[in-house]
Amino acid sequence: MIYLIGNPTRDTISARNAVVETFGGTVWYAALLMVRLLQPVAVVGCGDSEIKRRLAQQGVVVRYFSDKGPVTHFENIYASGKRRQYAWSGRSLHVSDMPPEAFEAPAILAGPVLQEIDPAILTTRRKGRVLLDAQGFLRGLTGENLVIQRMGSNAKTAIRHCDILKVDAQEARNLTSTGDIDTALQRMYRMGPKMTIITQGAKGARLYDGARFIQLTAPKVSVVDTTGAGDVFAAAFLVRYLECSDAITAGRFAVAAAALSTRGFGATALPSGSEIDQMVEKHFLDPGTVTVRNHDSHRI
Repeated sequence: MIYLIGNPTRDTISARNAVVETFGGTVWYAALLMVRLLQPVAVVGCGDSEIKRRLAQQGVVVRYFSDKGPVTHFENIYASGKRRQYAWSGRSLHVSDMPPEAFEAPAILAGPVLQEIDPAILTTRRKGRVLLDAQGFLRGLTGENLVIQRMGSNAKTAIRHCDILKVDAQEARNLTSTGDIDTALQRMYRMGPKMTIITQGAKGARLYDGARFIQLTAPKVSVVDTTGAGDVFAAAFLVRYLECSDAITAGRFAVAAAALSTRGFGATALPSGSEIDQMVEKHFLDPGTVTVRNHDSHRI
């Protein structure tokens, strides 16, 4: 069983005189993908009865999910090629919300959306690995509930106590004060994780494990909606890494999964394991799709 920590969200998207209501959040996309990969998964979070029912219908364990409390809500307004994002926080998650068996599990995926995870959860002694998708620790709100990029006070504690850190390129820049990908990976690695990952959208992803920089190109697909692609990457990477403990194998699987997830809106295009494996076999036949460079700059 993999345990996911974080609050699913209710999202409102306003664009071109249309308003769409949907669900979102790292744990939402990660849980639904893991179910498709036949991976047992439980969610520790807070939402409403509808979110809980939808997760349960898909086979997610929700006995540790609370529907008693405020729901995290994001509103995305698109106009003139720009996005304004507003948010309202849900309930915070603490060690007391965690079942003891979560700390005995092979893995935890921590996916905060708005600083709702108490970093004490990550500092608690555990047996398994923790993958942290840090985006929620790098968000803040203005007095008008406008979402801004701002590293919360708990971010460094959470990062120091995770095993695998995953962020996107903009989050890496905000976290490390550099736009150079390799420098950012190393700076994040020195914060404490054993592996750092920067997702790069259509360019793929770049990983660093303390000895090697690994670049994985993304397969080309007809993109409809990129929402949740980073969350899919994190979930797919963790599932495959638990199976093989190989960063390249897990990275190829995750890059393919994330690309395939953009073929439709929201969670409608989440791929199956066989679809991902087929894409991996097809795309990564070309040796140029994976490049590995030692830390000492000697190419291998």
